[in-house]
Order: sequence, then structure tokens, then C-alpha cells
Amino acid sequence: MTTQPHARRPLTLRLAIFLIALSATAPISIDTFLPSMPAIVEEFGSTEAFLTLGVTLFLVSFAASQLFYGPASDRWGRRPVLYVGLTVYVLGGAMCVFAQSAEMLILGRILQGIGGGVGPAMANAMTLDLYSREDATRMIGYQAIILPLAPAVAPVFGGAIAALAGWRSVFVVLVAAGFMFAAWFTVTLGETKPPREGPRAGLMGDYRTLFTSPIFLGFALVMGLMFSGQLLFVSTSSFVLIDRLGVAPTVFGFAFGFMALGFMAGATASSRLVSRLEGYKIVLLGSSIAGAAAASMGLFVLFGVEHPLMVIVPSFVSAFGIGMSRPSAMAGALVPFREMAGIASSTLMFIQMAVSSGYNVVYSMLFEPGVVTLAIGMFVPITLGLVVAAFVGSRARRVMREEGERALETAAAG
Repeated sequence: MTTQPHARRPLTLRLAIFLIALSATAPISIDTFLPSMPAIVEEFGSTEAFLTLGVTLFLVSFAASQLFYGPASDRWGRRPVLYVGLTVYVLGGAMCVFAQSAEMLILGRILQGIGGGVGPAMANAMTLDLYSREDATRMIGYQAIILPLAPAVAPVFGGAIAALAGWRSVFVVLVAAGFMFAAWFTVTLGETKPPREGPRAGLMGDYRTLFTSPIFLGFALVMGLMFSGQLLFVSTSSFVLIDRLGVAPTVFGFAFGFMALGFMAGATASSRLVSRLEGYKIVLLGSSIAGAAAASMGLFVLFGVEHPLMVIVPSFVSAFGIGMSRPSAMAGALVPFREMAGIASSTLMFIQMAVSSGYNVVYSMLFEPGVVTLAIGMFVPITLGLVVAAFVGSRARRVMREEGERALETAAAG
């Protein structure tokens, strides 16, 4: 089955479910495995630290592989690249099923990460292939609404499978998921990449185009800086809320879920606003909300207020703003580069992960987790993201005005 590459499709539930599921390969592959880690440590006589290293290596290989899949799919098409990635994913899962040592298991996890990276890379590229700007933004918003559910559901699912049939059965299910994605893609879509118009600039030329575009870099930095604040909360909130502010671990789970709910609510609001406001205005609005929330946490600290709610409520509002801004920022960065959708989407995601993880590494080297450092640590990148969003907004307004003037001149000349 093939598509008409130049034709835009309506946003249908069937396609939306497939693209969302394909983009969820990372949380599905990571979180279904987590409940089995103690049993694996016991069976292989390994250590928790070594198995945790496997999670880190999965994420590193997952992120790095997208830099291959994006350019490759622009050159050879989405279909063959997706099949190659899913094949590697299945082979990695099979290696985990038959692993006789912790080292072999981690090698299988690395292969799973390399293969699994094809999921979000192709999901984003195919979204740009298939949909108009408005529908692409809405589709990205739907992903942002649904994906936060995966870390909550996947461990329960994985734990139930392991309890019934052992930890190896978890990887049997992941292998089956790889085959299912391949069959689902074959039945649902087929090749989606449109023919590229005009001469090819080559890989380096495409990278040059992206990295000399203020719009692309601006939206990429907004996403990276905003996510830096959110990732900081994820990585340090347990120490702050449980150790510093005395929140019970059970209550912390609800507080953490509250932030995820804020992100989902923001993405829902974004999908409602996309037909009413220009994308850059939604990005600026969401960034402003997130910035105000981060500033309010800082004000609480400044006035000596140390209460769990002064962390939880601003974090919820901040997540709402980030969830609102992300779909439009992503669409704003990618839609102008449809002819290189693969490399654009993979580069965008790599920049976001590099900025956010780099910021959090520097933070962890300089500061101990605490109420004050969390407030400052969230305020700095989110505020910088707001500044960049304002710059990108002014640039986008200028581009839209110039395009409108050219359209009027063309109409007058005709």
C-alpha cells in the first residue's frame, strides 16, 4: 500500500492511534522492564547499579540512533528505514529473551535502544508527510496528551506479565510489539515520503539549512530549555518533597502524577487553540505561563515559605505551560522543512535532549537537591525559554508579514 505523497490526509483516529503508539516505543520499552530488575539482579548475581546502567545505555543509544534514521529516511524513504529499525529492535529483544548473563542482557537493551529510536523519528516525519500545519500541530498535541500515560501504565503491565510468566516474558511481548508495528504500518500506511522538489543539497547542505534558520534553532531552544526545567523536577522532586519537606512516598506519587496531568491539560488546551491562534502566539502564551509559575516558586522561596504546595502547584502550572507550548514549537520548527522532514525531526529531538540533559548534568554537579536550588534551577531555563520564544515570535511575525506582502504584490501583478 502506498500513499499519494503530495496529498494531505484528514486527521483520522486510525492514523492517530498508530502514530502515537509508534512514538511511544521508548516509554514502553523502558517502563515495562523496570519491575523485573530485582528478579534479573537475583538470577544473574548482578548489581542494581549495573542494571541501571542498562537503562542509561538504552536512552543514549535511543537518542543517538535518531540522528541516523532521520537523514536515512529522507534519502531512502520512511518504509525501509522503519523496517530496518524494527528488525534491530526485535533482534535486541530476542537477545534479552535468551540472555544468559547481565552483560548479554544489556547488549540486547542497547540494540533495542538503537532499533526503538526509529519509532519517534518516523512518527514525527510521517506526521509532516501526511498532515497540514494545523493538523500536524494537533497531532503532536495528541501525542503530548497520551504519552505521559505510558510511564504510569507500562510498569503495571510489565509487572503483571513478569508475575505471571517471568521476566523473560516481558521481552517476548516487546518482540511481539516490534512485529506488530511492522504489520500495522504495512496495513495502515506504507510509504509516505513525498518526492523532493528541486535539487538536493546533500546531508551537509540540509544540516546547514537547519542550523542557519533562526526559526528552527529558536523553536528547538525553546523546547530544550522548557524541557530542562521539567526534567529537573522529574529528577530531583523526590529528594525535595520527601527528604526536605517530609512528604510521604505515597503522597509523592500523587504529586508527580499531578505534574503529568498539568502537561496533558496544557497539550489539550494547545489542540483547542491551534485553529484560533498562530503557532508562535501559542508558544509565547505557554512559555509565559510556565515562566510565571517558575517565578512564583522563586517568590515563595524568597519570602521563606517552605511547604509542599509551593512546589507542587507551581510545578503543575509550569507543566501546563510547557505542555501548551511544545506542540506548536515542534510544528513551528518542522513544518517549514517538510522536504527534509526526517533529518529535521531527528535533529530537533536531539537538540532538545542535548540541551535538557546537559543542563541537568551541570546542575547536578553544582548543586545538591533542595527547595531553593529547585526553584532557581527551574526558573533559569524556563525564563530563558520565554526570552527565546519572544525572539522567535517577533521573527515569525516578520516572516508572515513579508510573505503577505509578496502575495499582495503577486496578486497585483497578475
